[in-house]
Amino acid sequence: MNCEQRRDLMPLLLVDGLEPAEAAALRAHLAGGCTRCAAYLAEADATLAYLPYALEPVAPAAAAREQLMDRIAQHVPVAAHLRNAPPARRGRGGLRMPAWVRKALPAAVAACVTFIVTAKYMIGVQHTHDDVLQKQLVKVQGEASSRDQRNRELVTQTELLQSPSLRLIRMDGVAQPKASARALWDARRQAWHFYAYNLDTLGPKEAYELWFVTPYGRKVPAITFRPNELGNAYVVTSLDKDVGPVAGAFVTDEPSVGTMQPTGSTHLSGKLE
Repeated sequence: MNCEQRRDLMPLLLVDGLEPAEAAALRAHLAGGCTRCAAYLAEADATLAYLPYALEPVAPAAAAREQLMDRIAQHVPVAAHLRNAPPARRGRGGLRMPAWVRKALPAAVAACVTFIVTAKYMIGVQHTHDDVLQKQLVKVQGEASSRDQRNRELVTQTELLQSPSLRLIRMDGVAQPKASARALWDARRQAWHFYAYNLDTLGPKEAYELWFVTPYGRKVPAITFRPNELGNAYVVTSLDKDVGPVAGAFVTDEPSVGTMQPTGSTHLSGKLE
């Protein structure tokens, strides 16, 4: 018999539901130090401790109170007799407890301690389970938000590509051959939509800066940005009206605050189509 098969026998062992030979063999196996079966036994013990809470509450019979009071009344003469007994018949701390109380009390205390420990363990397990579910929920919400943002970007990009006033700048990787980008002109908003892909991660004090180039060679700083964990970025930027027409664009790495003239390496570059 393997440990998985013994797992089903643990509840029966706790409630004395096994044949004597089976119970003896299982106890001998546990005494041998099998950690897996010990864990199964603790699991079964915790489950049995919670079984009473699965029962529907039942109101006591109407005569239950009267029966209880009758039994208390039967012990009143005994209590009075003990109060009048000489000191030799009393315990050092007062009245001696009945024999049945002294026998049952250790087991009752042990049961209470077991229940408290089991309850705290189950509550801790539940809290851990809740924390895991909460983290999974946050992760799923983040992924859903990212998908929604990508979908909105694709819709916007498709609308701009289908616009009769399309102005497009395709940028290829220079310092980063695998990187690419495109800038689309939004005539309605008078703004450029910039999409970049597969860019490398920069240091904490660095950022990429987008530049536009006029037909006369003027380099106009537009906006700084940092790509996400996938190396992608999406930004929208506008240029002053005095800049005039645009002939192309490029991307460099600069300090995170940006610069008025490019100082870093050129990572992406392209011309207006």
